[in-house]
Amino acid sequence: MTNENERKPFYKRNWFWITILSIFIVVSATTYVANYSFYQGKADKATVSQTKNVAKEKIENNPSLVAKYNSIKTGKNGFSKKTVINLLGQPQSMQQVTTDSPITNLTWDGTDNSNQITIQITFEKNKATAKSIQGLDIDRKKLLTSKDFDKLQDGDNYNRVVNILGDPDDYSDINGVKTLTYESDLAEADLSQNALIKIEISNNKIISKEQQNLK
Repeated sequence: MTNENERKPFYKRNWFWITILSIFIVVSATTYVANYSFYQGKADKATVSQTKNVAKEKIENNPSLVAKYNSIKTGKNGFSKKTVINLLGQPQSMQQVTTDSPITNLTWDGTDNSNQITIQITFEKNKATAKSIQGLDIDRKKLLTSKDFDKLQDGDNYNRVVNILGDPDDYSDINGVKTLTYESDLAEADLSQNALIKIEISNNKIISKEQQNLK
């Protein structure tokens, strides 16, 4: 007598459906893992990109005090008093040279990268004619040397000066003539080491340079 299970079509047998179900579970699980990994990777990249964009936007929307100072123009195209106050906020002090003089000096005190910064802007007839910034306290990685000083020649631009010497400790701008001052950190511990460099720049070109106690 033929067994009843052997007479059943294969698609009605239990082992057939168990096999089909097992294959379906394995394929579904594999597809889920692959899709999750792919989209998780995309999400991670998107998160990193968004973080960078937010950081960049934060810097652009909140420039440092020094960056704001650098943006202020003096001389023929000098910023107005209102424009500068909108940029830096209300000054801590305001001094008019004489009661009938069109020249006014404004001073701002603030903190930038833990440095106590003082900015002074001179206005004549409501136009910025001079500016200066002190207190940057640059931490130099190397000494000021005559070798670096000699690399700079009349006609070199501002970027070349900064590339060779780094950021200045103090700088001023009077009617478009920029004066960059570099001081050796060693002078704080030993006055005999008070190396100094002064560079004057006009129309983005060095017009004069001087040094003191360079080695």
